[in-house]
Amino acid sequence: MRNDLWVTYEFAASIAPLLILVYRQRRKGKKISNKEYYVIVTLAVYIISVFHFTQAGTLYDLLSHIENIGTPVINIEPFSQGISKVGYMLNIVLFIPFGILVPRLCRQFDYWFFTIPLGTLFSFFIEMTQLLNDRITDIDDLIMNTIGVVIGYSAYCIYKYVKRKKGKEIESFDISPALLILYIFVLYAGRFVFYDESFPLMTG
Repeated sequence: MRNDLWVTYEFAASIAPLLILVYRQRRKGKKISNKEYYVIVTLAVYIISVFHFTQAGTLYDLLSHIENIGTPVINIEPFSQGISKVGYMLNIVLFIPFGILVPRLCRQFDYWFFTIPLGTLFSFFIEMTQLLNDRITDIDDLIMNTIGVVIGYSAYCIYKYVKRKKGKEIESFDISPALLILYIFVLYAGRFVFYDESFPLMTG
């Protein structure tokens, strides 16, 4: 029960600011269809899941570690810490949906030279946030995450090709790259400001 409350709190802290932003956009006349809204929510759930499994750092992590902060543990030499097949596989699988959802939501990212670098930057951003909670920032994670994006984008392209051979098109949406990045940033901002693992709900 406590674990369920913990996950619910973590999820709500991240998604609430995004839902408020989307609501305000609709109120101001921005056209967001129901299908587009569902894809946005799907992306949000996915991004929050990535934050959860990678334990992206928060403001409360920073405040709780600031007195004991030492030299950051950063590994920039690929595969120097040994090979973890399970760890590598999990890092790959975790980022496959990124390569599928992003080009679906944003037509401008329907090209590999947009989607894959964005996925790499997203992974790099997460690695940087882990400096806030004394976790290891590891280039191996960055490499495996990028491979996951490549696999996801490849699957998206294959699916799009098969659909076109049948005379159909994948329905994609016209969210601007800047707005897509803003959505991701707002999701992290919600987690960064409002999520605190020491909250009484977690420890009581």
